[in-house]
Amino acid sequence: MNKTININLDGLAFKIEENAYERLNEYLDTIKTRLGNNEEAQEVIADIEARIAELFQYKCQGCTIQLDAVEEIIHTIGEPAEIVDEEDAEDKSESNQSKSYNTNSSGYVGKKSLFRDPDDRVLGGVCSGLGAYLDVDPLVFRIIAVATALMSFGIVALIYVILWIAMPKAKTLGQRIEMRGGVTFKKMGDNIKEEYQAVSSKFKEYKNKPNYKRMQNRASKTSDAMANGLYQLLNIFGILLGIIIVIWSVLSIMGLVGFFAFKDTIMGLAVTDGNHFLASVPDRFLSYMDQSFLMAAVLLVIGIPFLVILYLGLKLIFRFKGHGKVVGMTALILWLSGIVLVFFTGIRIAKSFEETGTVSQQHTLNATESKTIYLKPSEVELSNGDREYLWDMDHLELFSEDGDLIIEGAPVINIIRGDKFQITIDKKARGLNDDDAEFNAKNTEYNWVQTDSIIYLDRKFTIAHEALVRNQKVYVNVQIPYDKNLDVSPYLDRYIDEY
Repeated sequence: MNKTININLDGLAFKIEENAYERLNEYLDTIKTRLGNNEEAQEVIADIEARIAELFQYKCQGCTIQLDAVEEIIHTIGEPAEIVDEEDAEDKSESNQSKSYNTNSSGYVGKKSLFRDPDDRVLGGVCSGLGAYLDVDPLVFRIIAVATALMSFGIVALIYVILWIAMPKAKTLGQRIEMRGGVTFKKMGDNIKEEYQAVSSKFKEYKNKPNYKRMQNRASKTSDAMANGLYQLLNIFGILLGIIIVIWSVLSIMGLVGFFAFKDTIMGLAVTDGNHFLASVPDRFLSYMDQSFLMAAVLLVIGIPFLVILYLGLKLIFRFKGHGKVVGMTALILWLSGIVLVFFTGIRIAKSFEETGTVSQQHTLNATESKTIYLKPSEVELSNGDREYLWDMDHLELFSEDGDLIIEGAPVINIIRGDKFQITIDKKARGLNDDDAEFNAKNTEYNWVQTDSIIYLDRKFTIAHEALVRNQKVYVNVQIPYDKNLDVSPYLDRYIDEY
C-alpha cells in the first residue's frame, strides 16, 4: 500500500502517491537549479507547473496520480538536462524524444463533442463552436448565418437561439480539447514541450542580448495596437450590422402587425374596380373565434423570430449584458405555443364539420286542371349586377358581384310520383354542433314559384352572409300525381337526379 499526499499545483488540488511526489519534486527542483532564481526564471517555472497541472487534470481527473504517470509526463516534456543544456544537447534530446514518442507515449484519444467556444465568440460562441467541431473557419458559419437570417423570416435566428441554449459552454480544459475532437496525450505533450522550449529560448536570449527586452516591448505594443484596431473595426462592423438588423426587424414587425390591424382595408385595396370581396373571405369560412386564434398563432410563429432578431441587433449595437438563456427560452416557449395554437385551431375548424343539420320545408302545390305539369327554370335571373367568376370549391362556385362575395351551389331535383301534388325542400349543412349545423342549413336560400301548371325552379341556391360555408346542399323533391303528365325543360335536365 502506497502513501498518498495532497498537493496544490497551479491552484489545482491533486492526490499523488508519495514516490510519485518525490520524483516530481526532484524534477522541478532540478529545473529551478539550472534556470536560476531571477524573475524571468520564475515565470518559466510557473509556466512549466501550469502545463504539468493541465496534463494531470486531463490524464487523471479525480484519481490518484501514480509514479508511472509522472515518469510519462517527464519523458514527454523532457529531462532538465535535455531542456536547459547547450544547443547540441537540445538537438540530440529532441531527436531521441521524437523516436521515443512513437513507441512509448500514451495513445489516449479524447472524444469529440459540440461546445460553444467562449474564447472566440461574437454573440454566444455558437458559430465558433460549430467551426471547431467541423474543423471549419467560424467566419464561414457567421457569414452564412447573417446572409440567411435576412431571408429566412427569423428561422435562422431561432435556430441560433436554440443552439445557444442547447450547446454547453466549453469551460474546462477537457471540454476545450473535446470541442476540437480530442488529442493524443503525446500530441498534447508535444505542444507543451514546444511552448516550454520557446519560453526557455526567450529566457536565454534575454540573458545574452540586453536589447531583447526593448524589442519585445516594441513588438508587444505594435501587436496590441493592431489587435486594438482590429477589435475596433469589428465593433464598428457589428454596430452597422446591428443597425441593419434592427431596422429590418422593426419594419417587419410593423408590417406584420399592420397587416392584421388593417387586413380588411389592405385586402380591399389589393383588388381593383372596387371589388372588396377578399376582405369578407375569412368571415365566410371561419368563425370569429377561429380567426382570433389563427391570428394569434401567426403572430407568435412569425413575430417571435422577428423579436429575437431585434434583440440580437440591439445587443450588437449597445453590447449590453442580457440574460441570453432566459430570453431564448422564453422566445422558444412562445414560438412553440404558436405552433400548438395553429394545430389547435386546425382541429377546431375540422370539428366544425362534425355535426350535420337538416331543415325541411314542405309545400302543397295548387291543383290545376291541366293534364301536364311543366318544370321550368326561374325566369328571374339570380344576379342583375356585374358578376365575375372566381373559383370552384367542391360543389360550390364563388363569384364577385358588385364588390361582394357570392357563394352558390347547384340543387339536386328529385321527381316523385304519388297521390299528392307537393314540393319539399330539404336543406343540409354541417357545423360544430347541432345548433350551428341547423343555423347554416336554415340560412341557405333557394327559391321557387308556381304559376298554374308551371313550376319555376331556381338552378342555384345561395349561402347567406350570416352562415359559414359548411358543405351546404339542397334537395328539391317534387311529387307529381299519377294522372298528370310531366314536361321538364332541357335547362333543368342536369339538375334532376332521375324521373
